[in-house]
Amino acid sequence: MRTANKHFTFNSLFNRYYAGLRVYCESFTGNQQVAEDLVQDVFVHVWTKRTDLNFDDSIRPYLYKSVHNAAIQYLRRQQVKDRYNAHVKTKLTEAESIPFEWVAIDVDPAEQNEIQSLYQQALQQLPAQTREIFLCSREKEMKYAEIAELTGLSVKSIEYHISKALEMFRTVLKDYL
Repeated sequence: MRTANKHFTFNSLFNRYYAGLRVYCESFTGNQQVAEDLVQDVFVHVWTKRTDLNFDDSIRPYLYKSVHNAAIQYLRRQQVKDRYNAHVKTKLTEAESIPFEWVAIDVDPAEQNEIQSLYQQALQQLPAQTREIFLCSREKEMKYAEIAELTGLSVKSIEYHISKALEMFRTVLKDYL
């Protein structure tokens, strides 16, 4: 089969099945963009395996089974991510519930001043938006949803900024943690 003919066959295949496969996939994932990505990945796989696949046979069941499997793999990965995020959120909540004063009980005043100085330096090194979000969370004790509403950002963006700030503090204060 000539290359131009293979391209035509693949384009015909794509045009014929893409929309139905996307809807099918979206019924599992609940997300149109994810469904589009997964279906496109299946078509990329079909293209890379085009010499091994027999287009004379009905490819419809193969495509639907491939999309079904891709959706299941995606959902399993999401489940793992969700469990991890829940674990991290729990650990973060636990860490936030411990007052700083409790941690610094056995620290001599000179060392405490050094820690405070490093903290202030690290705070000033943060990008302005990250610093503002961090201070809202820690000093004003605002919830992520409240900060998101205040800043017009998503809760995920707030989580990102807080994690970046905490990463900076862990780096700067690593000798004291």
